[in-house]
Amino acid sequence: MVNLSPFVNKRSTVLTYLFMILAIVPQVIMLFVTKSYDNLLIIGTAILACFFTEILNFVNKRHVNLSILLCILKGTLIGFFLPAGYPIFSVFFITLISMLFVKYAFGDLRVSWINPVVLTVAICWFIGRISFPGFLLTRDFLAAKNPSLTLIQEGIFPTYAFDEKITALFNDTTFSLFGVSIPQGYVSLFWDSQSVIPAFRFNFLTIVFAILLIAFDVITFEIPFFYFMTYLILVKFLSPVFSGGIPMQGDMLLALLSSGTLFAGFILVQWFGTIPMTNKGKIFYGIAGGVIAFIFAGPGTTPIGSIITVLFLNILSPVIQFVENRITKVKLTNMLRNENAGDIGQ
Repeated sequence: MVNLSPFVNKRSTVLTYLFMILAIVPQVIMLFVTKSYDNLLIIGTAILACFFTEILNFVNKRHVNLSILLCILKGTLIGFFLPAGYPIFSVFFITLISMLFVKYAFGDLRVSWINPVVLTVAICWFIGRISFPGFLLTRDFLAAKNPSLTLIQEGIFPTYAFDEKITALFNDTTFSLFGVSIPQGYVSLFWDSQSVIPAFRFNFLTIVFAILLIAFDVITFEIPFFYFMTYLILVKFLSPVFSGGIPMQGDMLLALLSSGTLFAGFILVQWFGTIPMTNKGKIFYGIAGGVIAFIFAGPGTTPIGSIITVLFLNILSPVIQFVENRITKVKLTNMLRNENAGDIGQ
């Protein structure tokens, strides 16, 4: 039977929280450097709401963990997926209500299959979607061979002064070996897209901290690998079919570097207690995530596609866990039957 808290997560330790927070710190520092004070205020408000939730639980003596690191982590991630300019009071009360709902409805975080960060951001979008940026791609952009390059040339994605020199360096030393070159602007897109949503901005830093988290065994490799591979293949071959673009020329870079695809794929998709336990389950989970991402995020530049993707994956998780349990039960039953048959034969 599938219950509301089907998973038991053994890896959501204080050390795990600390690693994830330290991995995100460089991006928070970049928000200070780029004077993104509205985003920092939203992050601080979300963290405060998470702490207030724990205080209320402490007073009521219900499901109390008083984890300072966990409050910081959840609040920071919520703020990272909300746009600058989102009403501060709305951030506080939506976060507070969402955290209380998850805790009382699904129990302790370690066994809850609902990602509280995703649920909070989704509610924020439904209530205040006017504060979120719109879908950037028009039919004219999609009809181009490289929509991302068109967006760069149109100035929608900014180009930094250092871009020209770094692009020339890569073209002269690396890409020239393969007889190709990259146009100016992609280095800037990797570094900082200047989106009003922080999780969409610093793709290079996201890749770096994801590698470190995988190296320290904080997150697994299988799920993001199959997630990104499935999503990008669908974008390349199917996206032009639905958008009227050039056949088999879907813009994989745009899909990967916009919509918070990297940030969500490495962090939110693998939130504590929401992923399958077996390798086969993780592979299926990653592939299913890629398909769902293509449905809701499409070719990229959507403000909420990655969040909706993770939300639907959370709903799928108990089904996968149920199948895993059934398969494990059958294997154990067959093993015991074979052992009993061997004892009788002797």
